[in-house]
Amino acid sequence: MYTKERIKGGLKIAEEEIDLREIFLIIRKRTKMIVIITLLATIISGIFSYFIATPVYKASTSLIVSRTQSSALNNSQIQVQDIQTSRMLAATYSEFVKSRRVLQPVIERLRLPLTVDQLKNSVDVAAKGNTEIIEISVKNSDPRKAAEIANAIADSFVENIVKIMNIDNVQVIDKAIPPTSKISPKTSLNIAVAAILGFMISVFIVFLLEYMDRTIKSPEDIKKYLDLPVLGVIPEIKN
Repeated sequence: MYTKERIKGGLKIAEEEIDLREIFLIIRKRTKMIVIITLLATIISGIFSYFIATPVYKASTSLIVSRTQSSALNNSQIQVQDIQTSRMLAATYSEFVKSRRVLQPVIERLRLPLTVDQLKNSVDVAAKGNTEIIEISVKNSDPRKAAEIANAIADSFVENIVKIMNIDNVQVIDKAIPPTSKISPKTSLNIAVAAILGFMISVFIVFLLEYMDRTIKSPEDIKKYLDLPVLGVIPEIKN
């Protein structure tokens, strides 16, 4: 003997199964549209990444903010206070690197068709963790030019820091070299994202078209939308 709760539960499960079946049938009916939209999005992303988007390369040079020579001569052992002072100086130097006094000579020396603000936007300066090392990175569409600008900025920075603060505790560790790979656009990632978005958009369009389509196409539609019994079906005879 079935109770009302069991009957309701059975009806609910049946409705869920019907809904899932209908979803599957809708997707299968418009599979061609889903495939075309997904492929189109993937192809457009690939064309944009390979042929249209400007490649960007990043070259980096590293500098160390060490103790002054006088401090090193007075005390042969590295003190904790000296390290903390060097780290504070590294943060200060990071801001100084992007100043007009440092970047303007670079523009004039390399004859760059850029303003100071434009060059500043392509330069990133960061202290490496809790170390005494700062890294100067330059982004450019030409890998050799990116390395050349990064090295020129490092040289200009060292020259100006000596003049302004009268110190010589900044040294270049690694000079920038032309990068062999670009940082953007990330072609594989762009294509994968485009494929996923294309698939999601195509599924959305398919269900939107199905929702807007109110035509009767099968006996099941008559029962579903009109709640009328089907007395008979006239098959379509070609030719």
